[in-house]
Amino acid sequence: MKIPAISNLFPNQWQHKKALKSDIRAEILAYRKNLSSSQVQTYSQKICQQVITQLPEKPTSIHLFLPIMKNHEVDLRSLLPVLWERGDKVYVPRVTLDQTLEHVRLLPETIIEENRWGIPEPALNHLPATEEEIQAIEIVLTPLLVCDEQGFRVGYGGGFYDQFFHEYPHVDKIGVGFFEPITKILDTYEGDIPLDQYISPMTITRFHR
Repeated sequence: MKIPAISNLFPNQWQHKKALKSDIRAEILAYRKNLSSSQVQTYSQKICQQVITQLPEKPTSIHLFLPIMKNHEVDLRSLLPVLWERGDKVYVPRVTLDQTLEHVRLLPETIIEENRWGIPEPALNHLPATEEEIQAIEIVLTPLLVCDEQGFRVGYGGGFYDQFFHEYPHVDKIGVGFFEPITKILDTYEGDIPLDQYISPMTITRFHR
């Protein structure tokens, strides 16, 4: 099957879109659902290649997410052998019973299970990261649906990453997604924390504060 050009992934009218988060979320979820598995893997691989170009020379601590494949999320798993080979420490999120986000070191031998929402995460026998380990995280590859030209993102509405960024503002917040930024999210609020960078299959966008 021929894979459409990346530039054709996103309707042209979205480049000038100004809308509320709820409307953007509904439209992007529907649009992303129509991507084929081949498209998702091709574009995910291109994103991973872009991410590698942004890594520091020295090993670092990096937080990323494991994809829910049925939801056609960006798949960052091909990064893992590269990160481990570099000597990077990799952490992934795990949702607790009281619905807060904790962070767990990911190693090749880590057991991954799906939680009750179908999200792959480390099994409960793997201990969460210590406060010292979390403070050492430098890069967070952030899931989203899309962001706008100011770096504000539309996520899934759970608020997990907003809380993460409030508690650890030192991290380099790098969003990864299939689609180019829209013009403006209309209902951002004072508590929204914008991204530092956004990586799509085609471009790397840096936001200046």
